[in-house]
Amino acid sequence: MEKILNTKLWLIILATMHTIMGVLVGYFTMGGSIETLAMFLYMGVVTVYLLYAAFMTEGQSQARFATVLCAPMVIWFLIGAIMKLEMLGHPVAEFPRALLPILLWTMPTICGIRNWNSN
Repeated sequence: MEKILNTKLWLIILATMHTIMGVLVGYFTMGGSIETLAMFLYMGVVTVYLLYAAFMTEGQSQARFATVLCAPMVIWFLIGAIMKLEMLGHPVAEFPRALLPILLWTMPTICGIRNWNSN
C-alpha cells in the first residue's frame, strides 16, 4: 500500500499525462491555433508546478503542496461533469472519458491528505 500511495510518484505520473494529453494532444487536436495557445501555455505552467512539487519538495511540504494543487482540480472536474460544462466548445469532463483525469488528479490529493502531518 505504501508504494501505491507515494505522493512523488503520482505527481510525476500526473505531470507526464497532463503534458501529453492536456497540453500536446489537446493543442494539436484543436488545430494548434493562436486562439487556443494561451490556454495550453497556462496548462503547461501547471505542469511546471506539479514537477516542482515532485522534485523540489519532500515529506510534509510535498504532501501539502500536492493537496493544495490537486484537490481544486478534482473539484473542478466533478463540477464540470455534473454541470456538463464546456471549454472552447468541448466538454470539460464528459463521462466516461473524465474518469482518467479525475483519477490522476485524485491520487496525489489522497496521498497528500494521508501524509499531511508526516515528518
